[in-house]
Amino acid sequence: MKPEFEKIQTEPLHSFTRRTVIRPKRLTLKEAWHFHPEVEICLTVKSEGKRFVGNDISDYQSGDLVMFGGNLPHGYITRKNSEQIVIQMREDFLGKDFLEKPETIPIKELFEKAKRGLLFFGETEKQAKQLIKKVMEAEDFLKVLALLELLNLLAHSDEKEYIVTDGFHPKTGLIELERVQIVYDYILENYQEGVSLAEASRLISMTKSSFCKFLKKHAKKTFSEIVNEIRISHACDLMIKTNKKISTIAFESGYNDTSYFSRTFKKIIKVSPKEFMERYS
Repeated sequence: MKPEFEKIQTEPLHSFTRRTVIRPKRLTLKEAWHFHPEVEICLTVKSEGKRFVGNDISDYQSGDLVMFGGNLPHGYITRKNSEQIVIQMREDFLGKDFLEKPETIPIKELFEKAKRGLLFFGETEKQAKQLIKKVMEAEDFLKVLALLELLNLLAHSDEKEYIVTDGFHPKTGLIELERVQIVYDYILENYQEGVSLAEASRLISMTKSSFCKFLKKHAKKTFSEIVNEIRISHACDLMIKTNKKISTIAFESGYNDTSYFSRTFKKIIKVSPKEFMERYS
């Protein structure tokens, strides 16, 4: 599956875009997989699920702060409604020679590093959230100053790590990611009725043994771990939004054995289904 090109509409007389994106759940990567030439800073205000960047697949949740370089494919899938603050700019948004100045070389290097995707954490994440708020609220020249302050913070931070593995190449890396995406879409579409490792491996033309190694390497989880996480996530939604019995929720989440459901739920959520329901009752 090739990523879709996204045209970023910059408002007249503005050098970059800033907006809050609120959208309903997106269950498959084909709904979200895209790229654009603009550099992007994305702060997840509210949501959780899977973040796909280049050839990397990771969990994300509220507070997730990342930066994507130009033309780096990315997308988020989630079972929940999401709210994200997105800031996008061309590398030359302040002029072709701006990043060649001695004082702005660190920002130029930041843009280069962002081509592999960057995840920020720790004190940097906390400070960045405050600066992002300034970017969103300021007007005219002050919003440009706020953005430069944010970029300067990210450029000089040691609290960041690459998202995409070293040596990632779009053609080969995206082939691997496409295979993982096929597996995820298969599970998301069938987890309530039943899924099998054999069928999943068949979909990407692999033996069971090769499939297990492939999934562990590129998704960082086993097939059963992925299935259980998706099923338990669905169960949590039902517990929060309905008054159904635990046995009914277990069945509607793909479990025929209530005891196994309870053990799996507690392993992933850290509390029993009953305790979870009491918290949200």
